[in-house]
Amino acid sequence: MPELTPPALPVATVEKPRRFRIPLVWIIPLVAALIGVFLAARTYYEQGPTITIQFNTGEGLEPGKTRIKYKDVDVGQITAVALAEDGSHVVATARLARQASRLLVDDTRFWVVSAKVSGSSVSGLGTLLSGAYVGLDAGKSETARRNFVALDTAPAVTFDAPGQVFVLQADTLSSISAGTPIYFRRIEAGQVTGFRLDAEGKRVEVQIFVKAPYDRFVSADSRFWNAGGVDVKLGPEGVQVNTESLASIVAGGIAFLTPEGADSEPAKRNQAFRLFPNRSEALKQPHSQVLNYVLRFSESVRGLSVGAPVDFRGIPVGEVTAIWPDFSPRATDLGLMVEVAIFPGRLKVAPQPGKTTFFGKDAQSSDLRAFSDQLIANGLRAQLRSGSLVTGQIYVALDFFPAAKPLKIDWNHVPPLFPTQRGSLDELQTTLMRILAKLDKLPLDEIGQDTKKALASLVRTIDEAESLVKRLDGLASGDVRDTVVEARSAIADARKLLASDAPLQQDMRASLQELGRAAQALRHLADTLDRHPEALLRGKPEEKP
Repeated sequence: MPELTPPALPVATVEKPRRFRIPLVWIIPLVAALIGVFLAARTYYEQGPTITIQFNTGEGLEPGKTRIKYKDVDVGQITAVALAEDGSHVVATARLARQASRLLVDDTRFWVVSAKVSGSSVSGLGTLLSGAYVGLDAGKSETARRNFVALDTAPAVTFDAPGQVFVLQADTLSSISAGTPIYFRRIEAGQVTGFRLDAEGKRVEVQIFVKAPYDRFVSADSRFWNAGGVDVKLGPEGVQVNTESLASIVAGGIAFLTPEGADSEPAKRNQAFRLFPNRSEALKQPHSQVLNYVLRFSESVRGLSVGAPVDFRGIPVGEVTAIWPDFSPRATDLGLMVEVAIFPGRLKVAPQPGKTTFFGKDAQSSDLRAFSDQLIANGLRAQLRSGSLVTGQIYVALDFFPAAKPLKIDWNHVPPLFPTQRGSLDELQTTLMRILAKLDKLPLDEIGQDTKKALASLVRTIDEAESLVKRLDGLASGDVRDTVVEARSAIADARKLLASDAPLQQDMRASLQELGRAAQALRHLADTLDRHPEALLRGKPEEKP
């Protein structure tokens, strides 16, 4: 019987573990979770800094709605608005975009943009539909900052605007305000950005911004003046009316100009300039070279003021800088000293090779004195003349007087003493005084008495002649009688001439009376001119009640 073999034992097989499979029902939530994580990571990565901005009021600020814009691009949003603990201001919290982090530096500025209408401009009209927003102007500092104080109004000029900033110094602010336009040859070239008092409170410092390319026309010798309103000037040339534009009349303005021949090097940033009240004052001294002289007048200087022009045959070459009485102990009479500043640059002399001129910038002191002494020897003098028949203003004229007394410049005097010539008005007054003095010396009363005595003696002579003729009339006959008749007729004619109502006597009395009245009128005219020299120009002054 065959031997039975046991059945083979089964061999164990190793099975690979099955992969974990997520049920299809979990796929959608998992995808949603992944998307959420991605969005959260992206939001965290793109999330910018949080800052605080201090405002005076919360007008126009709405959390979650008010945007922050830089160059009209959204860079952030106001997230919260709260009142400060002391209640003096409002603190707004804002979240900015990550790319705006570089804009948050120490001098960055914020302000609320809303619709505003001012005297010279209208701004923010777009906010009428979209609502107010917070404007941002990125600064130039490298120091980061997260807490800011907002401006009350929008800045006149942003930091990235091309141009230059300068400072004007004035005695008063006048009609100037932030936003006042700056004009160059009547072209709007910039505007006022702000103003403040100096440390001592004596002057006003006005900050201005001149935009490119006009900023290159501002040199170290440029002149700025207040161009607001209408400048009306009454002078020897008549009535002059100057204004920059219609806008400058309403809102004010500042103009500038660089005189010809002045320094053309561009001015440096924040350079200070003087702000003159008008154009004429600004352009009075277009050159830096100044020659100072002193004039001594023994006549009245009524009508002459500081700033009056110094004229050489119609060309203004300087101005009066000071007037004071001469109390010098060496003076024999009390005169008036007038200091003048002469600007040689206003008289252009044709250059001569190898020679220096009186008005040249390179003239030596010896050449200047020699040339000046030569002019004085030829009769150059300073004289007071009338500048306006209406206002009675006078000015200093430089002219040649060949018949003038020989004089020289006193170079030892500081400033040098320049010779003068009496004015035409003063000479007229002196001539009238001389005529009046001669009339006063005439013995008018004695002449009248002697004339009366002579007439009485002539009357007696005629009476005696008439008695003699009567006697001869009784004795004579024929031709002799005719002669007596003719003699009697001649005597009658002479008696008519000597009668009190005769034309000769009346004409003589009228002549004497006219001579007396003329002397009195001349005396009154001299007294009036002595008290009011301007009466020749303005007429007789009105008597006050």
